[in-house]
Amino acid sequence: MQKFLYEIVRNPEIFEENRLPAHSDHRAVKPCGSGDFRHLLNGRWKFCFANNYESAPKDFFMKSFDVSGWDTIPVPAHIQLCGYDAPQYANVQYAWDGHEEIDPGEIPTHYNPTGCYVLDFDLPEDFSGKPVIISFQGVETGFALWLNDRYIGYSEDSFTPSEFDLTPWILKENNRLAVMVFKWTAGSWCEDQDFFSFSGIFRDVFLYTYPEVHIRDMGVRAIPDEDFKSAELTLSLFPTKAGRIRVRLMDGEKAVLEDEQALSGDSVFKYRVDAPKLWSAESPNLYELIIEVCTEGGECTEIIHENVGFRKFELKNG
Repeated sequence: MQKFLYEIVRNPEIFEENRLPAHSDHRAVKPCGSGDFRHLLNGRWKFCFANNYESAPKDFFMKSFDVSGWDTIPVPAHIQLCGYDAPQYANVQYAWDGHEEIDPGEIPTHYNPTGCYVLDFDLPEDFSGKPVIISFQGVETGFALWLNDRYIGYSEDSFTPSEFDLTPWILKENNRLAVMVFKWTAGSWCEDQDFFSFSGIFRDVFLYTYPEVHIRDMGVRAIPDEDFKSAELTLSLFPTKAGRIRVRLMDGEKAVLEDEQALSGDSVFKYRVDAPKLWSAESPNLYELIIEVCTEGGECTEIIHENVGFRKFELKNG
């Protein structure tokens, strides 16, 4: 079983372990109109603050570890705005300058605020028997993740989502999620800039599942022609399994285009749109793109809604 090694936090060549590939942030809803496929984990989490990794509890992620005496902290929130550590502004200097002398490839060790988070929870009933992914929308600056005594993975990149597959280890009841957050990592050399330095789980955390036929990633391009009298709408879809799609582009109550296609794998679909209403700051015309994702037998599994604007800007002849 893989274990977390603190050495990766200060290794500039390692910025993730077991993190899922990035994908589009589109949001699918259930065809029955009963919401989406997400379950928020925001709320009060058990919390322990330490000045550095060495003084933090090392086995807090174990289900047998007693956290009943710990404080609680809101998630999402910055640690420094909840009574721990302190906000620090830096512009031309690194935040640790004058406190600890280190070189690139090293990180502060004497004072590197480390937060240990614990959440005990039950799996929602409608997630049972399905894939379960956890998504951290923003954690500053790096964090290690455990579930039910098992090390799941590591991630940096504070301001982009980090996702991990929990499916093999999630239980119906009595799950323990544990997160160790580091204020300074090797990535801090790149992320440090003209702003206040914070740390913690500062954006939403949620579980999500998905149906058998699911669009895991997608791209939409809506580009007018040279004369702006027509345009091309290009959909790039990356499904988990073969199926079918029904596509509609709506201008208010009016359907500009309607189509149904087989979805056999990673696919690109192109459509012509005549006399498109163009998007600009002065006239922000948006169409509604609706994609119904279905099994090969035609049963709808999810519906994707996206706003689409036709716009073109380019640099010509220098």
